[in-house]
Amino acid sequence: MILPAVLVLLHGDDPALELVYFWAAVLLALTPVIIFGTIGVLVVKKILREQRGTRNAERGTEGPA
Repeated sequence: MILPAVLVLLHGDDPALELVYFWAAVLLALTPVIIFGTIGVLVVKKILREQRGTRNAERGTEGPA
């Protein structure tokens, strides 16, 4: 209980440390958004690719062979 109070007294208002905390919070917030967003985009691209392949297979080949 006393250690956090001592650390606050030692550091005080350190702008550099506050900047580090800010960027750590930003990184913590953006990491899951980037990961799940990437997974979502990859899944949607795969679904669209499979649907396009199914449509092409149903229509058959078009044009002169």
